[in-house]
Amino acid sequence: MKAKLFILFLFCLNLSFAQDTTWVQTFTFDSITTRRANFEFPSELNNKRFEKVLMYYKLKCSPLTTWDQFDCGEWDYLTYTRVYNHTGLLDSTQVIGKKYLANTLSPDTISITSSGTNYYDYYYREENITNGFTANQEEITDFNTTGKFPFNTEHKAGRFQMIITASELSANNVPAGDLKSLLLYIDNIGTNGELISPTISLKTTSDSVLNSFHQSGFTEVYNMSAGGNSTQAPLIDGPNEFFFHTPFTWNGTDNIIIEFYFENETPAANSILFENDANYNGKSASYNGKNGCLNFDGTNHALLELSDTLINDEITIEFWAKGMGNTGVNTSILESYDTINNRIINIHMPWSNNNLYFDAGEGSAYDRIYTGASGSEIDGTWNHWSFVKKQNTGEMFIYKNGVLWLNGTGKDKNVGYIHRFIIGSNKNLGNNWKGKIDEFRIFNSALSDTVIQNNYDKKLTQSHPFWNNCMVYYDFDNTPYAVDQSHNNFKLMPSSYGMIQFDELPLVDVKNNIAPRISIGYGGVTNANGIDSLFHKKLKEPIVVFEQQALNYHFDISNSWIGYEEGNENTFDSLGQIINAAPFSIDTNFYNTDITHYFEPYEIIEDIEIARYITPYGIQFDLGPNGFSWIYDVTDYQNYLRDTVDLRAHNTQELLDLKFAFIEGIPPRDIHKREAIWDDFRSYSFNSMANDNNLSAKSIKLLDTSSTYKIKTRMTGHGHQGNANCCEWVANNHQIKIDGTPRFNWNIWQPTECGDNPNISQGGTWPYAREGWCPGDKVKEYEFELTPYVTPGDSVSIDYDVNDVPSNDQGQGSGNYIAAFDLVSYSAPNFQNDAAIVDVLNPNNWEYYSKWNPTCSNPRVLLKNTGEQMLTSCKIRCWITYGNFIEYEWTGNLAFLEEIVVEIPVTDQTWWHDLEGNLTFTAQVYDVNGPFGDDEYTQNSVKQSKFDAPEVINGPFFVWLKTNNKANENNYRLIDGEGNIIFERNQLDNNTDYKDTFDLAPGCYSIIIEDSDNDGLSFWYSAQVEGETAGTMRVRLVGGGYLEFFPGDFGNYHRYNFSVGFALDVKEEDLDHEIAVFPNPTNGDCTIEVNGSVYEDAQLYIYDIMGKEILVKEMNASQYFADAHLDISDFKSGRYIIKIITNKRTYTKELIKK
Repeated sequence: MKAKLFILFLFCLNLSFAQDTTWVQTFTFDSITTRRANFEFPSELNNKRFEKVLMYYKLKCSPLTTWDQFDCGEWDYLTYTRVYNHTGLLDSTQVIGKKYLANTLSPDTISITSSGTNYYDYYYREENITNGFTANQEEITDFNTTGKFPFNTEHKAGRFQMIITASELSANNVPAGDLKSLLLYIDNIGTNGELISPTISLKTTSDSVLNSFHQSGFTEVYNMSAGGNSTQAPLIDGPNEFFFHTPFTWNGTDNIIIEFYFENETPAANSILFENDANYNGKSASYNGKNGCLNFDGTNHALLELSDTLINDEITIEFWAKGMGNTGVNTSILESYDTINNRIINIHMPWSNNNLYFDAGEGSAYDRIYTGASGSEIDGTWNHWSFVKKQNTGEMFIYKNGVLWLNGTGKDKNVGYIHRFIIGSNKNLGNNWKGKIDEFRIFNSALSDTVIQNNYDKKLTQSHPFWNNCMVYYDFDNTPYAVDQSHNNFKLMPSSYGMIQFDELPLVDVKNNIAPRISIGYGGVTNANGIDSLFHKKLKEPIVVFEQQALNYHFDISNSWIGYEEGNENTFDSLGQIINAAPFSIDTNFYNTDITHYFEPYEIIEDIEIARYITPYGIQFDLGPNGFSWIYDVTDYQNYLRDTVDLRAHNTQELLDLKFAFIEGIPPRDIHKREAIWDDFRSYSFNSMANDNNLSAKSIKLLDTSSTYKIKTRMTGHGHQGNANCCEWVANNHQIKIDGTPRFNWNIWQPTECGDNPNISQGGTWPYAREGWCPGDKVKEYEFELTPYVTPGDSVSIDYDVNDVPSNDQGQGSGNYIAAFDLVSYSAPNFQNDAAIVDVLNPNNWEYYSKWNPTCSNPRVLLKNTGEQMLTSCKIRCWITYGNFIEYEWTGNLAFLEEIVVEIPVTDQTWWHDLEGNLTFTAQVYDVNGPFGDDEYTQNSVKQSKFDAPEVINGPFFVWLKTNNKANENNYRLIDGEGNIIFERNQLDNNTDYKDTFDLAPGCYSIIIEDSDNDGLSFWYSAQVEGETAGTMRVRLVGGGYLEFFPGDFGNYHRYNFSVGFALDVKEEDLDHEIAVFPNPTNGDCTIEVNGSVYEDAQLYIYDIMGKEILVKEMNASQYFADAHLDISDFKSGRYIIKIITNKRTYTKELIKK
């Protein structure tokens, strides 16, 4: 069986070591979503002196948290405790820009032709000259109307496809075999009967309906121009036979698709009019124009002229998109932002978790909806997307291919002011998206699902019900630059040439119910009469120029042009070599000058980080019913904790209770000033640090009124960059040089600290080593005494350095550090000889030390030299009950403010008996630097800690360890209270049961299991990634129940502490009761009565001051009363403890024998 260590209660000597402390409460567990607020600190603190200022940081998991669906947030996020120091000073940020942008760049001079003249290049084209005759010409389709199909020569290009079924061919006597020509019937030749750069291609198919264009499988059979600069005559009214340069073999059973295509940069004023068949339902598809799309290769982007526009409550953004290589990558397909760089609209398509995010809304926090996207939704497939926000109903929608795909409610932010709008990347020109988009439209209205469904696969025309709400519409057709087809004529500025491409088939308005009247020719002879060499002209790509002007705290796009940079109209031969260059001249020069605007004046507010914390992995994790506390020493920041404090802390993943303790007294030295050496805390890339682009040498003038100085650093590595996943998982070497000389070298790598964390069993990879941080723990600070290397009032050069980025893994350079570097100036030391007990590691019931506690192993305290002179010796006195002391002499060498853990040997276990009943350990340092040494400040000499008693094992027990398949990572040992090894196993076999039985002498003991990989006996990540199986460990009484089940996911180690043979097998409990002992004190006879929960059974025990049992007696008991009459005349004079045990409760009382 097991029990709590029985603590004897005796009188309290009323010794008090408490210091005057003022507590200031800020955030509480009720501050569920508030993480920044103003708090009033008592004004009387401004004139007081503090030995130290501590911040108590308590977190609690709760379903009330709003971050995500978990009681504690899912992920390990950086959080900061920050004070915003309002200086009362105003400033404004100057922004210098350029007056002109040309394809997003700002050269000194931009020279273009702006006359409106178009310029072309000419590309070699070979056409097959064919003629002859066909013996048979069978008409396939009818003539019942006239139309412009299959070649609508009023456009720059056109594509027409039609199906002729096998049954239609057979019904019109077309036999299987070679098809040699095709006849089209012209009603009117239009302007001149020219047909430039046509192609006719055929393929077989099993399809009988055309809902979209077929993309592949065609065989070209005709490519000869008619008229123009061709050697062939223009087309004529009536039948025109197109002789195939390559016969097409029909198998007699398949249907046939015929594709007609042409390109001509100079469209005809009046198209050729063909004889058409208007009853060709569902069997043809057509598209007028040269279909284009906007291509992004991961390095480019485009900037809209649409800018500096207020969109209040509604917006719709539509486009077709086909991604290429975005799966698992952080991307933004578009983003807009306001004049102070706040996000207004953003679409991650996707983020690296393959979620698609739609963000919209003004201010520093936008509205968002998101969900996972499939592979075909992200890459490789054309899909139409509509993103809609409707503020007045609080709704956001995403439609895919005209059908609702995702919606969200409670999204009531206005859209906001769009200053700039970027496609292909985010506002910082990062997170580039790769792929193609088409039919890009923005409306200042929330389109309904009906409107979207009816129009997503159609060109936008004035018949659209929201035509007047269209702000911009790019179809990317016909020209190598984007033309806004809305009524606004906003230009689109690409960041590089060649972004508009014409290599994709059309996606909208492709269905048709008309076909040309066609006859198919076969038999006879088709002669190939050589090659006609022509030159096909293509429009050159111009550049886009924006003019900017300063206006109302930003740069406004005030004008725009499209023009050609100075160059040539080139003619290319068949090998792509220029064979002729006809120059053209510029007529407009833009000379770039700097333009300046200032942001709105703002108060200078110092953003000061006073502490940093990393949230735990929250899935299936809990911080206890009362929460978990961390304590930060924020003494160096006390000057910012005055009057009204603008404070920000943590995030909303967990509930937060935050309070400050101002402990009055004299510090080792008084703080004069804290200042940032470089910037207040911020992120730096590893590359920039290693290349000395950031944190380079800086000269700082020291306060001449100060005498001592310190550098305080706080650094954490982040990112998964390079092969080694820098900088979270890479240990780098850090250095600070003073006046060019390396003085301080340190590492922030935490090899075992994460696995030592008492917050075990987190949801993620919590126990593994990291660069400067651990999930679910506070971030360490590193301090360096600058005083020996400087002179007050002088200037000092401070330079940070880090090892180089590895040459064989340059990707690591993209990792980053969040770093804070503070210079703190102080007075001279306030004491020459002084020492302090600053902490008690055990015994201590603070949950942060729970991996070691509760325990009755040798106490450990933290000793600190708080005097200027070297600390070489002192005595440490410890007690549970005052008067029952342990005296320990410490010797060593501690410089000013250095500290050391001191273990205090316990040689007599009765020292642990708590005769005062306070569960309090006290340590006191004295005789500083020799007998009767001058401890100048005794207020810091004493440290107390509350503690809980360890469990008690009475009788033999056994340890049962079942190893996993990586037993070489584990060892376990049994040690006594002084750390001596009683038993150990460090050579373990895989998947093996070990049962070790012990029957121990009275004393304090610990069973410790360790794991060299920091992943315990059973860890989800090790099982999933490394195939590690689950082990178990437990402690059980021989012939009895289990005493301890070791957690499997314990990280680096788990420690089970217990005592043997000097405690009672009962559990102390406090309750409302009344015990009467009279007379008390007594010479002999006395009566003892209990009014309380007796339940007809009460046993009386009396113990001496050392816990020895003196008397046992059964009391006269009823349900709520018991009494006993005693004669203790033969007891020695002194104090005794009465203990009464009932069926339900235990009572104690002091008895004095005269």
